[in-house]
Amino acid sequence: MSYHRVLIVEDHEPTRNILRLILKRKGWATLEAGTVAEGLKFLDGKSRLDCVLLDLDLPDGRGEDLLEQVRADDLPVRVAVLTGSGDGKRWRALERFRPEAVLQKPIEIGDLYQALKG
Repeated sequence: MSYHRVLIVEDHEPTRNILRLILKRKGWATLEAGTVAEGLKFLDGKSRLDCVLLDLDLPDGRGEDLLEQVRADDLPVRVAVLTGSGDGKRWRALERFRPEAVLQKPIEIGDLYQALKG
């Protein structure tokens, strides 16, 4: 399966902008959200997402809530978690939601592409 449409859920606008530019150069269509609530709006099935790049620390909640919704709705979407947190306990708690990748910030571009492609 080839992935071409990604939702970037990241509250830090400069990071979101850089991710958008990097992905657009590789031919990806990008959608963007800065909060959990905005991200959830794209999970309605109309956006036809292939992948979600998901920050864990968002101003209105935890990224885990969005990941949990993706799994509860059994959406055919790859989820790559982006985090600056070194909290191993939190990372282990993520395992129950089965993200396809957990990427530590600052993100290596090669790791980002690998997470998107699978």
